[in-house]
Amino acid sequence: MNYTYNTFIKFITFIIFLLLVSCKREKKDSELFFVQGNVAYKKGDYEKAVQYFSEAIQKTPSFADAYNNRGSARLALGDTDKAIEDFEKAVSLDNDFVLAKYNLGDALSITSRLDESLHLLKSIEKKYQDSSFYFVTLSNIYLQKNNFSEANQVLQKSLSLNQRNDKALTNLGFLQYQLKEYQQAKVNFEKAISINPKQHFALNNLSLVYAYGGNFQKAIELVDRAIELHKNLVYENNKGFYLLNTGNLTEGKKLINKTLEENNSNAWAIRNLGVYEMLKKNPKQAIILLEKADKLNPDVELLNYYLGEAYFSTGNKLKACHYWEIGSQLKEENSIKKLREVCK
Repeated sequence: MNYTYNTFIKFITFIIFLLLVSCKREKKDSELFFVQGNVAYKKGDYEKAVQYFSEAIQKTPSFADAYNNRGSARLALGDTDKAIEDFEKAVSLDNDFVLAKYNLGDALSITSRLDESLHLLKSIEKKYQDSSFYFVTLSNIYLQKNNFSEANQVLQKSLSLNQRNDKALTNLGFLQYQLKEYQQAKVNFEKAISINPKQHFALNNLSLVYAYGGNFQKAIELVDRAIELHKNLVYENNKGFYLLNTGNLTEGKKLINKTLEENNSNAWAIRNLGVYEMLKKNPKQAIILLEKADKLNPDVELLNYYLGEAYFSTGNKLKACHYWEIGSQLKEENSIKKLREVCK
């Protein structure tokens, strides 16, 4: 009887020992995959990083750091939804994980969940008082909400902490561009690029400044650099518009249509297609497209100017002046000039 009992005790002890060894091995393997994921991430191999972090999570499902880092890798790959899921999981596993909360707020700031993002980031503000990049993230939200006063305030705070923060300079330039302060915007975009030549947002935005000034060749040169660094439809659509204005209608239209194939409700691309029709001497078709763009997004730049041009081409001076008047109220120089010259 005692022998049987002792044997049972030894068996249980052995099983426990095996479980402990197995758990230790699982934890060790998990940590190894985690380290490998970090190495891959630093090398810019984000797909491999996701694989390693996933292995780490499989070995240790409660590994909050692995969820957080996999979220960062997924965000770098453009998989925002999956990244948000990972950051949310990391926070649910460790509510004191401030970095995961910041990353979640940052990811949410590029979605429609802006209020949620702002609330989350504000909840950890005390932890990031010395972080220049934290205030840049806040500015992203305020800019999307068109709260330019708050955006300017946090950007000034960001630059007071790090005057060489290229992202802060780019956002400040964007803010100034929206306020029609083109020269100041140009200066800040150029500063950002001098600090970080791979700052493709600044390159694209600087191309807009040159395009607004009528220097479309320079605009093409800049947007080409942006596309080389980060190929996306926004930049290509801008290039399409610049090409139209240099007389290359065929190539310009190709890029604009490429954008519309991806999103047929892109008001900027629809405006550009309207400009194409104007240049092809089809003002009635241009009006259809430009009015469609106006309904989708009345804030599209130079839209009222082009609507005025299209209506004037059809002989409708009254309607043309109406749109140029709106453009003038928006401080668009082209509309102001037309209103003064034609609508006296």
